[in-house]
Amino acid sequence: MENSLQATDFKQRLELLIGAEKPYAWAARIGINKGSFTNMWYKGGVPRMATAQKIAASSGCRLPWLLHGEGAMRDEAAAPPEPAGESERGRTARPLDADDDFVPPGVHEEFCFIPRYNLKASAGFGTSASGEHAMFYMAFRRYWVKNYLNASPRDLAVISVKGDSMSGVLEDRDTILVNTAERNPGEGLFVIRIGDDIFVKQLQRLPGGAVQVKSANPLYETFTVDLAGAGAEFEVIGRVVWFGRQIA
Repeated sequence: MENSLQATDFKQRLELLIGAEKPYAWAARIGINKGSFTNMWYKGGVPRMATAQKIAASSGCRLPWLLHGEGAMRDEAAAPPEPAGESERGRTARPLDADDDFVPPGVHEEFCFIPRYNLKASAGFGTSASGEHAMFYMAFRRYWVKNYLNASPRDLAVISVKGDSMSGVLEDRDTILVNTAERNPGEGLFVIRIGDDIFVKQLQRLPGGAVQVKSANPLYETFTVDLAGAGAEFEVIGRVVWFGRQIA
């Protein structure tokens, strides 16, 4: 009974720390693996000391409060309040050599964190999908995702482009945001799988259940896929909804 009560109280304190952020996005951001967080969030588990210390350090709470509910949630001396009357617009900019880990208040409620996969969508001759796993997460504004992309963060993934077949539209090493909920091939840029290889191409739906696969680079030939006959060899992974590019 006592252990059950301890786990219930711990989850309530965890909910206070997570706030409005998506629970699994919060866990990924501070470096807690999915299995450990599932045990805490859904199975009533209490974390090991190393995990608890990581939570406390990342969220700024006191370890005794996190584990046992003892004392205040945070050490007030460690986070002095801002001077009265200081407005958002009137704040002094932090120097460039300030703490690299500084995060403005409320930023985690404003942003969602999208997984960046160790996977390249070839704009050329194909890249194997066998190494697919999340390397890190990229932040995008929740408002933009919901109101401009009309998408759910859980359906989004970030990968990169490799090759030159889409040159003029997408370049080698571009970063692309893919909405995996949009898997019905239509007119637009899509990430597709052919066999074991991943491509990013311009698709156009044709009459009779076929789709035309086009490249922006005229050196690459356009080809047609019969959706009915392709079977497991052809799959639409998602539509490209945004891209980013480094300026060398």
